[in-house]
Amino acid sequence: MNLERLPGLLILLAACGPGELAFEGEVEAPPAAIAETSAELKVPREERADTVDVGSWNVEWFGDPLNGPADEAKQQANVARVLAQLDLDLVGLVEVVSEEAFAALMAKLPGHRGLLVTDPRVTGGAQYYSAREQKVALVYRQRFTVDSARVVLTEAAWSFAGRPPLEVKLSFSENGKPRTLVVLVAHFKAMANLDGYQRRVTAAAALKQHLDAQYPRSWVLVVGDLNDDIDQSTYRGSPSPFGPLVADPGYRFTTDALSAAHTSTTVNFSSTIDHHLVTSQLAQRFVAGSARVLRVDGYVPGYGTNTTDHYPVLTRYDLR
Repeated sequence: MNLERLPGLLILLAACGPGELAFEGEVEAPPAAIAETSAELKVPREERADTVDVGSWNVEWFGDPLNGPADEAKQQANVARVLAQLDLDLVGLVEVVSEEAFAALMAKLPGHRGLLVTDPRVTGGAQYYSAREQKVALVYRQRFTVDSARVVLTEAAWSFAGRPPLEVKLSFSENGKPRTLVVLVAHFKAMANLDGYQRRVTAAAALKQHLDAQYPRSWVLVVGDLNDDIDQSTYRGSPSPFGPLVADPGYRFTTDALSAAHTSTTVNFSSTIDHHLVTSQLAQRFVAGSARVLRVDGYVPGYGTNTTDHYPVLTRYDLR
């Protein structure tokens, strides 16, 4: 049995951790009244003119009729409404399955473009991602220009559960100044078991080696579903697979406050497994206190069953 393909499997990562949900710290609280239909949802707009506003979101088997939420139309409508109303500058998505569903999503996001890993512009994307496989993608505001896009760390593809990261180099202008930003969208191996843990350890080491070698003095942002926490692993309290990155002053998880507050990024468990990692150069531009989890379940009735089992994670940066 291929456990990697079972619906909703990622939520099992925290099964060995505390059983209580911990929605504290920097969490966007749900409103007092929940809209009766998804058509009425009003998610707060997050885009600010003076910052680059970033999100990451696992959209659970998006566009796959055999896995994830049963009502495909409702899931796709909810995801589109949430992204449109958040209106972020950059969003890394994981678990996008259908190219057609992704294209339909982008048609509902005016002012934004999308880059799915199987897009012809992505070097190596079609080689490593099949039609029915969970894919990574980047949604970006039209003011960004894609200078290059490729799949990286292919030598560690097995450790990434067959999902090597998407790396995109973007150029843009901020306050009249030319800027360059490298964004990696990553989806690490699931499961709070020994195999999953060991693969995450290997994949994290490969990621660090890549960043050390390729981007020692650049603005680099890594977003996605790490399927583990950065303070302590979900596997039997083992050391975090990302410990070497946490300990290296050349990097910072700008979502570290979420882990410190034991803030859940999923519907069913308490672990913080969706994170944003930046190089020290970009960390200097991080807007303090901006890391948070958006509790979309307060806006979308039945969110955990009809939309996805993860919440969006947000950070922002002042790149002026």
